Amino acid sequence: MDTQENSLKDTQADRKVKNPAVSWKVWVKTARPFSLTAAVSPVLVGTAVAAYDGTFHLVTFLAALFSSLFLQIGANYFNEYFDHRYGLDTVASLGSSTVIFHREMTAAQVLVGGVGSFAIAAVLGMVLIFTSGLAIILFGLAGMAIAYFYSARPFKFATRGLGDILVYIAMGFLMTWGAYYVQLPRWSWAAFVASVPVGFLVTAILNMNNVRDYQDDLVVHKRTLPVRLGQVFGKRFHAFLLLGSYLAVTLFVLLRVLPFYSLAAWITFPLAFSNVRSVLSATDRKAFVIGIKRTAQLHLQFGVMLALGIAVATLARSFGM
Repeated sequence: MDTQENSLKDTQADRKVKNPAVSWKVWVKTARPFSLTAAVSPVLVGTAVAAYDGTFHLVTFLAALFSSLFLQIGANYFNEYFDHRYGLDTVASLGSSTVIFHREMTAAQVLVGGVGSFAIAAVLGMVLIFTSGLAIILFGLAGMAIAYFYSARPFKFATRGLGDILVYIAMGFLMTWGAYYVQLPRWSWAAFVASVPVGFLVTAILNMNNVRDYQDDLVVHKRTLPVRLGQVFGKRFHAFLLLGSYLAVTLFVLLRVLPFYSLAAWITFPLAFSNVRSVLSATDRKAFVIGIKRTAQLHLQFGVMLALGIAVATLARSFGM
């Protein structure tokens, strides 16, 4: 019965759409471009570690980068579609682009956007299979499964409080090590440990989103960690994730798993410190919205500096420094 009602609602929304020929700007907005930096950092870092180990192929790097980007775009489209379908978003929701509610796109068009994005990611994945072997299929299938069932039934990971760990796995571990693996198809402890701070920061973006949406999620029984454990926990968890990223890099450098120049990531620490301080003192949604944007920017800047540090270490070693 619930499925029939949701299907009827989607059909009615489709009939009322303002403009069946959707503007490219609406397609881009629904892809949530501000969030796509989350797919860039892990690919940069994983590729940099592979280069440090002696291998870099430009075509493979580009295929991995754009495959990851379209995988995330697909996840964003599916999140938009299923949150609308399951009644988790409203026209006033801050966490979604609400294109279906505003009749800028039909539910069917949003769904097609998700399927199409996954299809492009799969095509790019074919390039990676050709260059790196069949094992890369496992990375792709795992990433697609997490991206789809993050919002969709029967798992709906996001509503069960499992979104944080799965985002860490998908956009921390899998993307970082995957970017390494397509260059050098083997296990790498360096790529694994490099994924830890990257994973912490991408999880921080999601956590900040959940802290902002605490009241809305509470009403619809979306059991995110802040809903389960409270907003205060969410703010402290944010501080742990950001500060933990820098401590993790330092620890792995001291253990000589990552090269010394990886400490270049500390250049971004003032931004992280300011971010943590503002979030811990935040009392309204506006502050949390700013916190999300700053955390996404920090994730990209941290990833770029970490990758650059590893690249410098590669050059230094090649010149015998």
